[in-house]
Amino acid sequence: MLRRGYHDNPQDDYSRVNKGVTLALLGRDDEAIQVFDEAIRINPKYASAWGGKGVILDILGKYDEAIKAWDKAIEIDPKSVLAWSGKGQVLYDQGKYDEALRAYDKAIEINPHDSKSWSNKGDTLKKLGRSTEADAAYKIALRNAMKAISPSTR
Repeated sequence: MLRRGYHDNPQDDYSRVNKGVTLALLGRDDEAIQVFDEAIRINPKYASAWGGKGVILDILGKYDEAIKAWDKAIEIDPKSVLAWSGKGQVLYDQGKYDEALRAYDKAIEINPHDSKSWSNKGDTLKKLGRSTEADAAYKIALRNAMKAISPSTR
């Protein structure tokens, strides 16, 4: 089942990224990285492939490599909320909370309605002992999430 799209068009970077995501969900992280690398080889400017690789490397605790992958995704698409949040997550996982906060702030600057970035910012502020600011960030995250699921709350 995983091979069908992959072998139908071996030059299809999009299919490879989808396969990489599927492999990651199955816990086959090393294979997922190989597939993301294949997608990057086909199209080095495909930010989603770099991002997928960044997620897996973070899960594996390969933080320096994960940051490089997210930085490449940001270089390709500097307006990607996902890329900035992904980089923030790696920095958070490393305990680099001030740097993570800057990455989340950049994601929020790009899309102030992204509830996940606000929630991540709240988590980071909490780790920095800034509880009042964290609570404010969580409230914005919740408000944005409610707006996303119920347009009448706008």
